[in-house]
Amino acid sequence: MENFEYYIYMKLEFLNNYLKKDLKDLESQISERTKTKVSLINSLSKHILQGGGKRLRPIVLILANKLCKQNKKNIIDASVVVEFIHAATLLHDDVVDKSKMRHNKKTANSIWGNQGAVLVGDFLYSRAFEIIVEINNPRIYQILAKTTNLISQGEVLQLMNLNNINVTEKIYLEIISRKTAKLFEASCEIGSVLANNNPKENAALASFGNYFGLAYQLRNDYLDYFGEKNYTGKNIIEDFSEGKPTLPIIYAMKKVNDKSKKIIKDTFIKQDLKKMNLILDILLSCGADKYIQKKIDQITLKAIKELEIFKDNKIKETLISLANFCSTRRG
Repeated sequence: MENFEYYIYMKLEFLNNYLKKDLKDLESQISERTKTKVSLINSLSKHILQGGGKRLRPIVLILANKLCKQNKKNIIDASVVVEFIHAATLLHDDVVDKSKMRHNKKTANSIWGNQGAVLVGDFLYSRAFEIIVEINNPRIYQILAKTTNLISQGEVLQLMNLNNINVTEKIYLEIISRKTAKLFEASCEIGSVLANNNPKENAALASFGNYFGLAYQLRNDYLDYFGEKNYTGKNIIEDFSEGKPTLPIIYAMKKVNDKSKKIIKDTFIKQDLKKMNLILDILLSCGADKYIQKKIDQITLKAIKELEIFKDNKIKETLISLANFCSTRRG
């Protein structure tokens, strides 16, 4: 395991060095594109966009572009677009979820209030589409119009199943597919489209992004129960306390006996957080952690398989390492 972790670490070090200029240009454009004469927009945008995010969506977009014989035109602008869309969804999510912390920092809504967070989220969405018009590529219009619509559908589907302890795994996977995976899918496909627009490569990278995003969100939901707060930057079992039945709970409700089901259900409905250690014991005893990690590993392998059409090189190796890292990360 230590050798594997060291191997991944070295690959990610290559990633940081390889994308150093791209990421510097990205940060510069993010700063430039959020400058307005409205002080609240400036302050709140800076808070959400410089709050410790990983920039994963721009990173996979840029790597996908480089993998497809790189065409630098519009690549940083497109990266800003996906990061703005992501940031806007976070602002709206935190309002809906009444979240107080993100990445070990107070959420925007807890500082500036719900109205400010929602309106600046709307600003970031509109700014993103302003940049899309500048890029002026009909295929990019199509990808992002469809993606933002699906993200909204995922948000509503999650809202419809809030506090529904009997939600199925199928519905849960549909929620995370729309809410999270689709923006990763779009990011990878856009990188390919802006490179040489080869239909086969576009499809492979879009599929890679979809699987990557699914595994990433599954690992998030795994860490919500089985992670450590100092790594995750959020309260452990936050989803449970917000009434979101994610895969650890869904799996346990299928596997445990009636007595344990009643404990989970009663605790979930009453939000009796004093019983959370008991809930964790139940999840571990039925193997929920192992089931979810196995699913993450399987989906990650599917993501990696999509890259087989590309020749072996440093960029492909880095995408594979990034997928492996995200499937095993602690935060």
